[in-house]
Amino acid sequence: MVKETVKNKGTKNNLPLRINILFLVVFLAFAGLVLRLAYVQIVNGQHYKNALNANHYQTASIDSARGKIMDKNGVVLADNNAELAIVYIRNAGLNGYKSLDIAKKLSNLITMDNKAVQLVAQKDKQEYYVLTHYKNLQQAYDAFLTKNEQKNYSSNPAQEYNLLLSRVPGNLLSSFTAKDYQIMAIDHAFNQASNLNPYIVKRGLSVNSQEYVDVVDHLSEFNGTIQTADVSSRVYAKNKPFYIGNVGQIPADKINNYLAEGYSRNAMVGVSNLEEEYESYLRGIPMKLTYNTKKGVPVGSPTIKEGQRGDDLQLTIDSRLQNQLTKILQSNIKAARAIAGNGQNNSAYAVVMNPKTGAILAIGGQQFVNGKFIDASNEAINSQFEMGSAVKGATELTGYRYNAMPSSFYDMPIQYPDMSASGQHREFTSWEGQTGLGIQTPEQALAHSSNVFMAKIVSNMAGITLTPAGGHYNATLPAANSPRFMQAINNMRNGYNELGLGVKTGIDLPTEGTGYNGGMPAQSGLIHQFAIGQFDTYTPLEMVQYISAIANGGYRVQPHLLGSVHAPGTDPNTLGPTVYTFKTNVLNTINNSQHDIKRVQQGLYLVTHEAGATATLLGTGPNVKYKIAAKTGTAQIDPNNLNLYNETLVSYAPYDNPQIAVSVVVPKVEHGTQNQQIALDVYKYYDQLYHYTSGN
Repeated sequence: MVKETVKNKGTKNNLPLRINILFLVVFLAFAGLVLRLAYVQIVNGQHYKNALNANHYQTASIDSARGKIMDKNGVVLADNNAELAIVYIRNAGLNGYKSLDIAKKLSNLITMDNKAVQLVAQKDKQEYYVLTHYKNLQQAYDAFLTKNEQKNYSSNPAQEYNLLLSRVPGNLLSSFTAKDYQIMAIDHAFNQASNLNPYIVKRGLSVNSQEYVDVVDHLSEFNGTIQTADVSSRVYAKNKPFYIGNVGQIPADKINNYLAEGYSRNAMVGVSNLEEEYESYLRGIPMKLTYNTKKGVPVGSPTIKEGQRGDDLQLTIDSRLQNQLTKILQSNIKAARAIAGNGQNNSAYAVVMNPKTGAILAIGGQQFVNGKFIDASNEAINSQFEMGSAVKGATELTGYRYNAMPSSFYDMPIQYPDMSASGQHREFTSWEGQTGLGIQTPEQALAHSSNVFMAKIVSNMAGITLTPAGGHYNATLPAANSPRFMQAINNMRNGYNELGLGVKTGIDLPTEGTGYNGGMPAQSGLIHQFAIGQFDTYTPLEMVQYISAIANGGYRVQPHLLGSVHAPGTDPNTLGPTVYTFKTNVLNTINNSQHDIKRVQQGLYLVTHEAGATATLLGTGPNVKYKIAAKTGTAQIDPNNLNLYNETLVSYAPYDNPQIAVSVVVPKVEHGTQNQQIALDVYKYYDQLYHYTSGN
């Protein structure tokens, strides 16, 4: 019986569908490949092109000359001595033997000085011996290391090499010639270089130097490892101000950061003050050397793209005023020391600033040590002092802010509760002592420097009661840990901080002092000392920022030394195009009304102009034309000698349109008014320069 074959119609009908699906999958796959190729070529094409080029080219860089630093009038304070140098450029294809060959060849063209020769260390000698006595390192290892040692160190070639060098006995290192030491000095310099980071082997050359000419004539023999370069050494004006700073080798703790930014290991960088603060401008654009490579190793001489000198800084400083300030401080220290009782005084400090913009015009500090003066201007921004009554403007503004300001108050001594075994009351008085100053308004309290009035302000804040008791006040003090008292201390500090006291001023230098925060007083009566500047301490720079905030109507501005930055110009004697201009930076506005500020300003005017006030030297007679507003201070600094003071002063002028503010600190005096005299001398000289009293 014949079986009937049954045809599978489903199979026949599904075949075209499956083929279509297969074609679709293949199409999508090819489409994905095309899209991926387009993405690689279009989106990432430049990346891969750069990566390919990186395999054919390698670059090195040599730092260009730094930018200049000059004062506001163009007086150069930091410049460069242009010079030529011989530089070594290490690459990955150089081993010890090849480097030594280059050093030998170079030693025929240059002579290293004694300083360079003295850098040759024991390790340099050991290495030189090995490289000159063995054709390869394996021979040296066989001579000085056992087979087991070589096996043990096979995974750590660096340790094996150091062990090899340590095995070279000292008696083999004693017969080197002067020529050997020249080669070792050069090779020592080579060993300081990292790959493609040029290292200066010798500098101080000129185009006429025979060494320079000889090296240039033989450059092609060094296969790009030796180059000549224009470099420079930094030179400064005589008696350069401290804030200019210095350049030097990269600090060890910052080397990795600088290397990541493309610096060479032996680059000279700003290491302090403005040289450090504005390194990015001053550095300039390095010269670029581009090498062709073969198997990843640079070959031949590089193509050179010249760099550009760094940008120039123009400061806000007036060198004429800066130099005169030094003379003013020295003459007043001499005058103070000539007064009986002032033997401990040996220093004075001052800061001069534009109160509206924060532009620093001069920073001065002088100390008389071992019969001669030394510059201590940095102390004006870093050292703190008890400032005494010069801070009373801040006390009054804080009092206004917290509604603690009396409309008037009778000045007479304050007696505290008996807290001594002797039964004597502790007493707080104004500078007049027991007699008191009588009735005082806020303005008069500044003019007459009433301690008691300031004590009343903070008493209102802290919950201290002052009860009249027959020619004095009895003080009822809260506990020093009571919430209201502690809040009063915090409010005082906040008020002072708004004006710039007890906080960083923001000056454009890497570091500055902030004074000393005395913490929370152990005894509540000490808040009265706080109110008259004898608890926390402040820097002269903080003081000029504080008085400027009052002078300009309530704005705390950042002090700054930089005026503008300029690209190098075609004429070396003129500034190039402006790159950056430092604009006035208002750090904060003080939380006082214009009414409050004007009352304090009026009090500061009375300090210098009212008969019987504390600084009439500055505002009466022929000095009235300078229109100075001020506040003096005499901070007692020795409990065993209450006549020993820090004499201080804050001031500004002209009082109706301020353009200059001056702070002064004269430590450790018993008599005299050197604080006022220093300020007056500054205003006089400033007027000679800028004629502000005549309006021209």
